[in-house]
Order: sequence, then structure tokens, then C-alpha cells
Amino acid sequence: MAFKLALLFAIIAFASACSYAPGTTTTTVTTTVTTVSADDESDAGLLSSHDRSVIRKTWDQARRDGDVPPKILFRFISAHPEYQKMFSKFPSVPQNELMGNGNFLAQAYTILAGLNVVIQSLSSTELMASQLNALGGAHKPRGATPIMFEQFGAVLEEVLAEELGSSFNAEAKQAWKNGIAALVAGISKTLKNSEDLVDPQTKLSGHQIRDVQRTWENIRGNRNAIVSDIFIKLFKETPRVQKFFPKFASVPVASLSGDAEYNKQVALVADRLDTIISAMDDKLQLLGNINYMRYTHAARSIPRGPWEDFGRLLMDSLGSNGVSSDDMDSWKGALNVFVNGISPKN
Repeated sequence: MAFKLALLFAIIAFASACSYAPGTTTTTVTTTVTTVSADDESDAGLLSSHDRSVIRKTWDQARRDGDVPPKILFRFISAHPEYQKMFSKFPSVPQNELMGNGNFLAQAYTILAGLNVVIQSLSSTELMASQLNALGGAHKPRGATPIMFEQFGAVLEEVLAEELGSSFNAEAKQAWKNGIAALVAGISKTLKNSEDLVDPQTKLSGHQIRDVQRTWENIRGNRNAIVSDIFIKLFKETPRVQKFFPKFASVPVASLSGDAEYNKQVALVADRLDTIISAMDDKLQLLGNINYMRYTHAARSIPRGPWEDFGRLLMDSLGSNGVSSDDMDSWKGALNVFVNGISPKN
């Protein structure tokens, strides 16, 4: 990513909302983190003076509307509800009650305070480097990822465009994009280990791959039974799906377990699943396996729904086999990649 700097704004905002007590702007940071020096060639100080000026001007306009901070935070949580649990003061508050929740509003205005401080300090490269180190040190233990800050930046830009209208012109949009791209690149240096970064092609992190392969190894000896159970449930839920398998399309569901052709199909699917999972840490092989699945099933015109249902039922099976919630999150990400690769959304 290019390295200029403004997402620090979005990051400070998200940082404050996730980590600190409502109404507070004071930060205590552990210093045992990787250092981003002020003279780093990709440092935030490379944000142009023109971009800094545009950012300050547009932010001064937007912050006059007191509804902006709650709107930004609400939009972020609505778009990415899985992150709400990171906000310790309102992890279980229903979304439709957030805008009236005192803790939520306090966090939102803490964002405003954080943004004001950072934007007024844009000209100091030393301060910017210090802020990057602080953010990485504060959020690495909490499991925050660079993608979260990319997503927050996108929401911030979206809300600014709505609030400012024609004032948020192409010049302003580019200035904020430069800053958003910059902080993501900078914060990534201290925030996460390389295995936690998502590969741009496979859309999976090393951490997710490791979790999926480890838990699969524990249950793979029973993979045929797991797949058969999924198929039986799938056919009962949606009988027309069985018609995609002509060799046993007319066999009563209750008799499938004794049908030779059905059992061959179960073994084939179980082995294919095993092959894909085993190859997850080899990017080229993983992509090749997914593309092969897409190609071989295109002629059968199987819609996306059955693939999604198979993934859902597999998740249910994993849960019943004792897979932890953290590992289930990794499986969810992996299955999304598989389904999207085999049967892309239209």
C-alpha cells in the first residue's frame, strides 16, 4: 500500500471506541512493540501539506454536526456486526437501541475528541510515528486486524461524503483516501504478525488456515460420516437438491445410507474436502483446487444456495464435534472463500 497518512484519524477513532472508558481521551500504552521511526521511508509524514490542509478543512466542516460521531460508529457496527463484541461497554446491546445507549454515545464522542487531536497534529511526523506505535501496542493484544481499520476508514469516508455533499469533492476524497491507505500500512507494522494478515488472493490469513487444518485433523477420520450426515439433512431440508445427483436422485432419503452410488458420492466429496483443506497453506494449490471445483460443477448448474447450505450444515457439525468458537470463526472465513470461489455471487 502507498504510505501517506490520514487513516490515523479513523484508527484513533476506532482505537478510542474499542479500548478506552467512555468520555476518556487519555491513553496508556505498553512500549514493548515494534517501533515505527519518524524517518521511516513510508512514514505518515509523507502526507502532502495540501492533503493535510484539505483534511483539516473538511473535518472542521463535518464535526460541526454533532450527529457525525454516532453516525460513523453506528454505520461501522451495522456494516460489521461481528466487531461489536470488541466494545466492552455495549457488546450485546441490540443495534436498534445503540443510538440511544449512553455508553455507545460516549464512545462515539470519544472518537470525535481523538480525531480532533490527531488532525490538529498532522504536521508533526514525530507525533504521527508515536501514534502509530501506540495504536499497534494497544490493539495487538485485543486481536484487532488491519482490515478492521480499512473498513472503518471506508465508513468514515462514506459518512463524510454524505455530510459534506458537494464540498466533499474529488480533491477531498483523494486526500482522505491517501490518509486511510497510509495508516493501514503503518499500523500493520505493529498491529499483527504476518500470519494474521489476509492474503489478497486467497482472502485467508495464516492464522485461519492453521485453525482449520488443525481442527480438521481431529475429525477427518470421521469425514465420510460427517459428509453423509450433511447430505441427509440437506436433502430433507431441500428435496430438489437431491435431483442434482442422478445416480441416486430417486432413492428415498431414508434408504440412502445403504445405496452404493450414494456412498461413492459421499466418499468423493469427503476426499475432495480433505484435499482442499490439506492444500490451504499452498496458495497456488488451494486456488487450483477451488477453480477445479468451480469448473467441474459448472455444467451441472448447481446454484449457490446448496453450497451455502452445505457450508452451514458443516458449521453445525463442527460445533457438535466440539470445535471452539474461535476456530469456528476461522472455519466461517474459509468456507466463505470456498463457496465464493466455487459459486460466485451474481
